[in-house]
Amino acid sequence: MLNWSRFLLITIAFLFTMNVSSQEIQKQESDTLPLSLPTSLKETPRVVALNWSAAEMLLSLGIKPTALASINGYRKWQSNHPIIPDGVVEVGNRAFPSLPVILEQHPDLIIGYPFRHARLLGELNNIAPTLLLQQFARFNQVDYRYMDQMRINYLLLAEKLGKAGLAQKQLFEMDNELIRLRQVLIDAGLEGKKVAYGKFVGMGYGLRVFSKQSLAASVIVKLGLHYEWDITLPGKDFTHLQLEQIKMLQNTALILVQETSGKGERMMNSPLWKQHQFVKNDDIYVVPPLWSFGGPVSVIRMARAFTKVLMEKKNAL
Repeated sequence: MLNWSRFLLITIAFLFTMNVSSQEIQKQESDTLPLSLPTSLKETPRVVALNWSAAEMLLSLGIKPTALASINGYRKWQSNHPIIPDGVVEVGNRAFPSLPVILEQHPDLIIGYPFRHARLLGELNNIAPTLLLQQFARFNQVDYRYMDQMRINYLLLAEKLGKAGLAQKQLFEMDNELIRLRQVLIDAGLEGKKVAYGKFVGMGYGLRVFSKQSLAASVIVKLGLHYEWDITLPGKDFTHLQLEQIKMLQNTALILVQETSGKGERMMNSPLWKQHQFVKNDDIYVVPPLWSFGGPVSVIRMARAFTKVLMEKKNAL
C-alpha cells in the first residue's frame, strides 16, 4: 500500500517541476532517472535471464542476474541501461541458450519469453521454475499494447522476487515523469503532432517502423502526441518498409534511431528519399539507441529522448 504522506510529497514535487526548459531536458538525459532504483544489487535469489528485457527488469529491482543470454547484445542493443555488472555468466544466445550452462548455475528462477523459449519450457522447468513473460502480441490480441503488458510482467516478476512494493513505486514514478514531459510538449505547442518511430535495418533500402502496439507508440501517445502508424507484421510490433513504400508516412514526423555508419545511407542518398514530405519539411528527429521492450527505465529514457529532440528543433526555429 502506498504511503499517502509520501504520495503528497511526490505530487507536490512533480507539480513544482512541470515547467521545464529544453536545456533542463537535455541536462536530465545524463542525470539519474527519477526512479527509486536500488543503489546495490543482491545476488539472491539466483535468477537466469534468457532475454534482455528480463535482465533490465531484474537490475531495476535490485537483483543481479546470475546468468544472461547474449551479454554483449545487452550492452549494444539494449543500450546497457541499467549497466550489466561484471560476473554475470554467459549462457549462449537468446534463441539457443545452453541448458548445461544454465544447470551449472543452480538457479532459483529462470526468466524467458514465449517467442523464443516456449519450446524449451519443459527442459527449463526441470532445471528451475521458469517464468515466460509475454513480449509480442498473440494473433487474437488485436488491442495489445506492450506498455500495458510490461506493467503486468514487471509486477508479476516483482511479486516472485518479493519486490512488489518497489515495482509499484517505480511505475508510479514513471507515470509522473510521463505526465511532466507531456506538459513540456503541450506548453511548446506540440500537442497532437503526428509522429512515427523507426530505425533502418541492414545496409539496404529497409526502414523498420513500429506500430501502435509498440512501447514507442505508447510513450508517444502518453506524451500527448499522435502516433500515426498502425500496420504490423504478424506476431510483431513493427513492419518493414522499402524505399518506395515510405510515401505511406506522408504528413508525419519521423523519429529515427541513430545508426552506425552505413545503415540507412543507401536509402537517404536516394532521390526518392528526398521526395518524402518529412524530408522536405525537415521533420526528422534523431535519437540515440533505445530499447523497445524494457521496463520503467526504458520508458523514461525513451520519453526523455523524444521530448529532447522535439524541443531542440522547436526552440531552434
